[in-house]
Amino acid sequence: MIRVNILSEGFVTPNGCAFLFPLVVHKNALFDAGIEWNLFTERSSGLIDCDILVLESKFYRDKWRKEERKILDEFSSYQSASPKVFFFDTGDSSGWLQSQVLPFVDGYRKSQLLQNRSQYVQPMYGHRPFTNYYHSKYAVDDVDPGYSRVIEDEKLLEKLAVSWNSGLADYSLFGPSLMSIYKRIAYSKVLRFPKSFSDVKSSRYNDLSCRFGVTYPRETISWQRKKIKTIFSGEISTKKMSRRKYFKELVSSKVVVSPFGLGEITLKDFEVFLTGGLLLKPDMNHMETWPNFFQQDKTMCTFGWDVEDLKQKLADVLLDNDKRITIANEGQRIYRHYTTGNNAAEEFCLQCKKTLDISTYN
Repeated sequence: MIRVNILSEGFVTPNGCAFLFPLVVHKNALFDAGIEWNLFTERSSGLIDCDILVLESKFYRDKWRKEERKILDEFSSYQSASPKVFFFDTGDSSGWLQSQVLPFVDGYRKSQLLQNRSQYVQPMYGHRPFTNYYHSKYAVDDVDPGYSRVIEDEKLLEKLAVSWNSGLADYSLFGPSLMSIYKRIAYSKVLRFPKSFSDVKSSRYNDLSCRFGVTYPRETISWQRKKIKTIFSGEISTKKMSRRKYFKELVSSKVVVSPFGLGEITLKDFEVFLTGGLLLKPDMNHMETWPNFFQQDKTMCTFGWDVEDLKQKLADVLLDNDKRITIANEGQRIYRHYTTGNNAAEEFCLQCKKTLDISTYN
C-alpha cells in the first residue's frame, strides 16, 4: 500500500474542487489499487509520514509574492524528509508554470501542458501562449505587463507531466451547490458524477449559445472574448444569466461557443458535453491534457485564435446537421466514458499511478 499525503486548501476554488473530486469519488477504487491518500488542509507533524507527498498549488497561491524563499526552503525540507515530493499545479493556463519549484520537487504535475515543452524556456507575455499571441500580433498591452518565468535548465523539463484536468467533477445544474455542501460537511456521498445527459439528437430550436463575461485583469485575456462579442453584436446576446436559465438555453442550443478564459479549458466546456450541444472553441492543438476531451473535429470544432473564421466555422456546422450531431455525440460519449463509464474508476487509478510514478515502487 502506497501512502499519499496531500497538502491542499481543500474544496475552495473550482480548480481545487476538480483536483480533489475524483480522488474522493474513487477513493475505494484507489485503495483497492494500492493507493491510500489523506488530505491535509494545514501543515502538521504527520504531513511527511507518507511515501509520496503531494503539494497542491492553490495552498500557496497568495504566499509567493512575499514568502517565496520561505516556501522553497519548506519544499527543500520536505524533499529531504519524504521519499518523493510532487507539486500539482492546478492553474488554468497551459503556459504558466511556477518553475522556481522544479529543483525542489521530484515531479511537477499540471492539469494541462504545452505539447511543445521547449516553449517553456522562452518567456510568454501575459504568462499564456494566447496572450503572448495577441500581444505579438495585435500589439495588445496589459496595464500590468508580465512575462512567464522560463526554465533555464532544460533538463528540468523532464519533471513535467500531465495529471488530470478540471473535467472530472460535477458540472450539472446543481453540481456547484453539492460541492459547496461537501466543503461544509465532508460527506463523500454528496459527490457524484452527473448521470443525466441531454440527448444530442433532441429538438434544438436555438442555433447558438454564446454567454460569457469579458472583464479580466489582463486585456490580453479579454481580447478574444471582446472580439467574439463584437462579431455577434446585434445578433445574439452574450450577457450572463441565472444558472437555471443558462442550462435551459444550453439544452436548446445546437452550438455553444466557449472562448478561452484564464486558461484554455473552461467549466462551460463540460456543461456543453452534459447538455448535448456542439462545443466550438479556439484551436487547442498546442495543448496536452488528460482526459483528452478536446479532439478537433471529433469531440468539438475549433476556430483560429484571431477569431476571423468564427462565423464561417459556425455556418459550416449548422449547415451539416449530421456532422454536428456526430461530433456532439462523440464529445458527450467520451465525457461519459471518463466520468460515469464502466471503466472510469479503473482508468483514473491508472492515470493516478502514472502521475505519481508509482510503478517505481513495484
